[in-house]
Amino acid sequence: MLFERWERFWALATMEYRRGELPRGDEDAMRGVRGASAAWRPGSGALPLDFPLISRQQELGNLGAYLSPLRRAGLVIDGSLRPSPAGLDIIDGFWDEPAENKHWRRYEDYALLALDRRRTKIERSSANLTLRRVGKASRLSSLAARGRAAQQRRLYEALFERARDPSTLAVSRLVETATRAGVVATRELLDGAIAGRFGTIDGALRDLLVTARRFGDAMQAPLVAFDRVYVALNAAGRTAPASQVASTALDAATMTAVRQACTGLLEAPRVNELRGLPMHGSPCIRLAEELAAADGATALAALLHYHALVQRERRRGDGWIRAEAGKLVLMVASYTARPDAARFPSFKLDTVRSLLADTDRLPSETAPVADEGES
Repeated sequence: MLFERWERFWALATMEYRRGELPRGDEDAMRGVRGASAAWRPGSGALPLDFPLISRQQELGNLGAYLSPLRRAGLVIDGSLRPSPAGLDIIDGFWDEPAENKHWRRYEDYALLALDRRRTKIERSSANLTLRRVGKASRLSSLAARGRAAQQRRLYEALFERARDPSTLAVSRLVETATRAGVVATRELLDGAIAGRFGTIDGALRDLLVTARRFGDAMQAPLVAFDRVYVALNAAGRTAPASQVASTALDAATMTAVRQACTGLLEAPRVNELRGLPMHGSPCIRLAEELAAADGATALAALLHYHALVQRERRRGDGWIRAEAGKLVLMVASYTARPDAARFPSFKLDTVRSLLADTDRLPSETAPVADEGES
């Protein structure tokens, strides 16, 4: 698919600009950074365009992983692959403002070479334009680093001001206010927003935030319980009676936390909307219903059933723990269980914070730098 070829070209360009140094968590790190890192090598020779970038590419539906949010943002016309007028404005300014960079079409010509299906490699320069220069112009931190105010304004308007869901702009403003107040932890941010510490919120937004807060607890408590089951089974030699594992891992304190979290979720104001979410929405709520009244033994069975279901839906095979005649057998021993770690979900608020920095609504760690001459 052409989009996959573009992703590889862009990832290689970013790696070239960073000279192969792009650790996970870096401001320029992209999905598939390990694949790009393995394909890139120092020197001046051509680089491959046929390497695996994202292992779940087919599962995610290639462009489909991006297409739905692009349509929701009004950047791609519904039911098509055609960019909207707003999308075209952003595309036209992708490399630079056309009026400010007379060489911008060379970037497009270079990218089109990478999209040629007959090519298995891409040279590190084309028409006096280097792959490193392409990476500098398009890496994830380039908007803030290059001080691209016009493009930042277009993106902020599309992603936040004109968002179809009215809660998007309201939540972004809460994140902005909370971040400036030094609050970045998701649980603390939600609690502060619900309490009105970051500005006035209406009833609909409050219901959304309360539901998110309770979902976070209902996600964390069963995950802690699953990790305790995993640790107990692994410590027992990877096989043990189910009753033994349940009594060891799912003790009274653990089950109290699980039941309280799941009951809270089921009483949340917008819980029914969660049932209709794609992939695991309905099974997740069924799990909460089962765990809200479960003892250790029934909770163990419910957790293992849900885990196996999620694994199959993700096309990752069966669950990691198999039940056999009253015993449990650990089938995957490579998982690092963390029952004592905080596992509250981020709800992508970290992504919102990153986008606000990219669009110049929050301070960025990347200081604007002057462009170098063409190379």
